[in-house]
Amino acid sequence: MIENKKRKEVTLDSHTIELLKIQAEKEGRKLKNYMEHILKDKANSFELSEAYKSMMDDMLDKHSKGELKYVSEEEFRKRTAR
Repeated sequence: MIENKKRKEVTLDSHTIELLKIQAEKEGRKLKNYMEHILKDKANSFELSEAYKSMMDDMLDKHSKGELKYVSEEEFRKRTAR
């Protein structure tokens, strides 16, 4: 299976890199592989909080009742321009 991968640059201080190298060696991995592994693990462990679920339920309820006021992308960009 071919995955669609994206390349991102990460800048870390030398102390952090050294600590990650030690942890990678303990697991028998190369540093890059270890960093990819822990980032994937962290991303996959994401769970929605109860506060977020409640907020989204409230927003969906307001949407269904027509209580939300939407703006176009153009209007949003005008309002948020620096």
